[in-house]
Amino acid sequence: MKRLRYMLEYLFLFVANGVMLWFFRGYLNLLIAVAMILLLFYAFFSVHLVKKYVSLELKAAAEEIPKNTEFFIHIRLRNRCWFPLVTAKVFLRTGNSFLGALAENVLALPLRPGKTVEVQYPLTSAYVGNVEVCSEKIVLYDLLGFHSVTVKAKVSESVYILPTGGREEEFVLNDYEAGMDEVEESRLSGSDFSDVSQVREYIPGDAMKNIHWKLSAKKDILMVKERLHMSSRKLLVVLSLDKEEAEKTDEAVERLFSFGTFCLSNRVPVTLFWWSGRYHEIRQETVETEEDWKQLMTRLFHDQAGNGYVEEHFRSGYPGKGYILVKNDGIRAVG
Repeated sequence: MKRLRYMLEYLFLFVANGVMLWFFRGYLNLLIAVAMILLLFYAFFSVHLVKKYVSLELKAAAEEIPKNTEFFIHIRLRNRCWFPLVTAKVFLRTGNSFLGALAENVLALPLRPGKTVEVQYPLTSAYVGNVEVCSEKIVLYDLLGFHSVTVKAKVSESVYILPTGGREEEFVLNDYEAGMDEVEESRLSGSDFSDVSQVREYIPGDAMKNIHWKLSAKKDILMVKERLHMSSRKLLVVLSLDKEEAEKTDEAVERLFSFGTFCLSNRVPVTLFWWSGRYHEIRQETVETEEDWKQLMTRLFHDQAGNGYVEEHFRSGYPGKGYILVKNDGIRAVG
C-alpha cells in the first residue's frame, strides 16, 4: 500500500513539473524532469547492484546463559557497495526451539554505502532451552520505495538457557534402587566412571571419551582427563516430557538437572535416555561428571528432547531393566 502511495505521489510531482515546463518553458523544470527520469532508472538498478554486496552476521555474547538473564545478539549488516539505499529489512525468526516454534520479527536498518551497521538485539528467557535467532532473507528497498529485492541470508545463532540447579529437593539414592544397573567397564586405561582428578597428556590406549577437547585445542596436543574411582553401578534415567506447558517442562528439566547433579556428587554415573524430536530417534548418553552433565543439558535442548514413546522404546531395547522415569509431574522408580 505504501509503495502505491509513493508511486502516485511521484507521478503527481512529475506531472506538476511537466505542466510548469509547458507553461513557463524554463530550463530548470526541464532539468528537474530529466533528473526525475534518471532517478527512476537509478532506483531500479541500484538495488540489484547492491544485492551482490550485502551480508549479514549474527553473533551471541556467550553460548550458555542462566534463566531470566538478558543477553544480546550482535547483528552486523554490511554493505560493501558505494551505492546508497534508504533501508533494508532483516527478517528474523526468534524463540525457544526446545519449547516450540519460532516467532517472526522484522528489523528495519539503514543501509549505508560502504559501511557496516551494528545492532545489539536484546533477548531473555524465563525457561530453559535453546533460544535461536535465524534469518533467511533480507529485503532491500530503493531510494524511492518503488522497488525491492530479496537477498538470501541463511545465518543463525543460538544460546542455551541452562537450568539453575537451585531446587531444594532432597534425594535419597535408596529410593531409586530399581533404576540401578551394573557398569560395564572397559579394560582400556582411563575409561572407568569417575571424577576428574587431573589433566595429563594423551597416552596410547586412553579412551577417546576422556580427551579434554577444549584444552587439547588450546595446547595443540591431546590432553586426557584422569579420573578417580566411582561406583560400579549406574542409574538408568528415562526422560519423557510433555511440552504442551512450558512452565511444567521447565520444572521437569530443573528437577532432572538437580537429580543428576545429586547422583554425580555421590559418584553414581547416570545414563540418560531421551527421544530426539530433531532426529526422530531414541538417544542415550552416560555421564560421569557434573561438568559433562551440564553439557548434556545443551544436547537435550539441541535435540529438542520430548516424549516420542521413549518409555516403549526403552522397554523394547532393555527388557526387564528397571529405570528412573522423569516426567512433568515428578520422578519415580520403575522396575
